[in-house]
Amino acid sequence: MCITAYSFIMGCIWTSILTVIMRAVQKSKRTLQYFGVSNLLILYVFCIFRMTVPIELPITKVVPVEAVYNVVTHLCTKIKIGSTISIGYLFPVIWFCGTVIKLFLLIKDYQTAKRMLYTCTMVHEGAVCDLLETLQRESGDKRKIKVYRTPFNVPMEMGILHPVILLPNKEYERQDLYYIMKHEYTHILNRDALVKLLLHLWSCIFWWNPTAYLLNINIEDTLEIKCDLKAAGGLQSEEKAAYLSSILKVIQGNAKKCESTCHVNNGNTLYKTYDGDKIRKRFLCVSNCSGAAQMEETKYKIHMAAMIMIYMILFCASYSVVFQSKFDVPMEEVITEDNVYYIEPETVFLREKNGEYEVMYKNQCISVVDKDAALLMKEEGFEIK
Repeated sequence: MCITAYSFIMGCIWTSILTVIMRAVQKSKRTLQYFGVSNLLILYVFCIFRMTVPIELPITKVVPVEAVYNVVTHLCTKIKIGSTISIGYLFPVIWFCGTVIKLFLLIKDYQTAKRMLYTCTMVHEGAVCDLLETLQRESGDKRKIKVYRTPFNVPMEMGILHPVILLPNKEYERQDLYYIMKHEYTHILNRDALVKLLLHLWSCIFWWNPTAYLLNINIEDTLEIKCDLKAAGGLQSEEKAAYLSSILKVIQGNAKKCESTCHVNNGNTLYKTYDGDKIRKRFLCVSNCSGAAQMEETKYKIHMAAMIMIYMILFCASYSVVFQSKFDVPMEEVITEDNVYYIEPETVFLREKNGEYEVMYKNQCISVVDKDAALLMKEEGFEIK
């Protein structure tokens, strides 16, 4: 078991393939409903694990890919900086510097989000506190969660160890306020801020990989749908309609005010951009309650068993093969002495003489072999005359 540059590249390849699959699943409303948000999140874990643990197992089969890998390997090892340092050593240095810069920017965003709270007013009493207390009592959550009124136009939650809910500084009808609070509180229960922070950290480390950014883009929609399904999971049809109506009111009220929306790396907004297709997918998932909530128990078990089997096959397949470069041994390393010859069927043949076989090279006998060795050489393509 080891980690090589080639096994690392295979991790990038598999992550890219799975990211494209997830993107295709999310773009199709029907596919997303059938596939399920839970399976989509498992694929996220699979992608991150495969990229983070690019090991090469003893059972891994090496497949030579000379056309591309040989060129890359040659460039990385033969081109020198000065006279001693190969250009391949520059990549880890650039990677490290880029990671430090990205982490610095992430910390800076966090500090900006933290300072933002100083512009907000904490809510100590009223309908908001009563609704939050009801939601916490229903879920059995005893954490101290604060609510702030903000100058921004979109409800959001932020924080990991000490989560807070941020509400726009305007009045809502009690039913709309309840469902807005329920949505943001469900984000807290799902620990979506932590999931997003971990993805941001992962993308800071693998900043050079485009799939890291695609995963961050995709996770927004996935977590929103997951939150909607959980928040509306125990609601009746009329209550689901009221829940969706409350979300739609917030979206419509902020469709023209997106410029003033605060985008924070460790926060979730009810919906950050007014995208009709994304909203339709959310509403369709909630109204149909796709997945395990509406499946028959037997069908759900069959579905999950099939998905688990597919994941296991994918997992094994991703570690079963590794692409590598392949070079022929240089001639100067093969022929080291005058009495050492490089033989191949095109230049050497066998000649039978007195029950033995002479190995002929340029019409000269360079060795004598027995019948068994001669038969083996014949199988390799050497001619017997």
